[in-house]
Amino acid sequence: MNLKGTITSVLCAFFILLMLNGAASARVEIFDGDIEEGDGYQINNYVIDITDVFVEANTASYYVYEKNTKIETGLLDVNETAEFDFEGEGKLYLRLKSVHGGILPRATVDITLSNFDKSDVYSNKIVDGGHSKASYGIPDLKITKEIDRNTLNVGESVTVTVKATNVGNDVAKDVIFIDPKQEHFVLEATTYEETSVDEIDKGESFLVYIYELKAMEAGDFRLRPITATYKNSVGQSYESGSNTPAVSVEGAGASKANIETAMNVDSRVLERNEKISTTFILKNTGGTTAQAVRLEVQIPEGLEYVSGDEEFEVVGGKPRVYIETLQPGNDKEFGCTLRAKDMGSYTLTGKLSYEYQNGLDSENIKEYEEISVSGISVEKGKYDHLLELPVYVYVIPLLLLAGIGVHFYRKHREYKF
Repeated sequence: MNLKGTITSVLCAFFILLMLNGAASARVEIFDGDIEEGDGYQINNYVIDITDVFVEANTASYYVYEKNTKIETGLLDVNETAEFDFEGEGKLYLRLKSVHGGILPRATVDITLSNFDKSDVYSNKIVDGGHSKASYGIPDLKITKEIDRNTLNVGESVTVTVKATNVGNDVAKDVIFIDPKQEHFVLEATTYEETSVDEIDKGESFLVYIYELKAMEAGDFRLRPITATYKNSVGQSYESGSNTPAVSVEGAGASKANIETAMNVDSRVLERNEKISTTFILKNTGGTTAQAVRLEVQIPEGLEYVSGDEEFEVVGGKPRVYIETLQPGNDKEFGCTLRAKDMGSYTLTGKLSYEYQNGLDSENIKEYEEISVSGISVEKGKYDHLLELPVYVYVIPLLLLAGIGVHFYRKHREYKF
């Protein structure tokens, strides 16, 4: 009895395995219909192009592409079947059922798959124009920005962790992450940062950032989203953005100095050797005193510094202004004069730096800014054309004048005696 039961169990298991194997290897119909000459049929990243239909010969030619790479070509007679490898262990079958003439010849085909789960077929359609018009797998980066807490006080920090997971059906290539500056916070520390990666495979996760942000103002805020640009396996471009976590900050905000700078010139077009007047205006529009304010003027080669207000001093060939403090709401104005030396187009640049105490940090906060005036054009001077004449134009008249002078001098000597 026990032996009989054991044999029965083994036979049942054997038949179940046969059934499962048969189900796995059975062909699944993907398409049964007409494809016009020059069009194709896409299954995931594979495209079968029907290139030519020969009605008289009852044949049709085909090309098979995996993405943009041709992997197979052939000619089928009616009722003949071609077989290709498909995504690893899968098999793809193309059977030509009949051919038809007309304005656009067409082939009736039957396309089936074996050793492949039909639920994994995500693209299944006729492609007008063939493989060159196909759109392939789409990567999709799901970017999550997580924070370790949602409520904090001014001066406290929140830890931000950013991850990206490819939830699409194709690899994401040439991935670049961009994290914009967060208003109301300052970056205090960066633990991990990987802003670019060659590829993220489908289903793969990738750690992008771990950093700390210090809250500088009170209020309810949302962190700005991180964006990512990337391409699929055939170079098509995509973009994704992260979520925007909410943060509530309590307490008094930090103080900040903010110097707005203006630079003006009295003329942008001048002749060589002419002078140009430049004016700089610095205004503190912030809420606290700016300290150690420095403005350094970067003068291009074709211009030269002539003079300036008493606040200017020349250090290392560069004119600069130094102000110990600039109170909130106050402004300072300075001027200097430059001379045009050489013809050309120039940009005048001013580099500003200052620092302030924000009431939260033990060390001063340092700020840097650059301003510029471009398009200063120096043209030929009024008498520059004289300098372009050949040397003999000046030498010969001078020699003649010298000769005449010597002649008269000798005559004068003769008459004198």
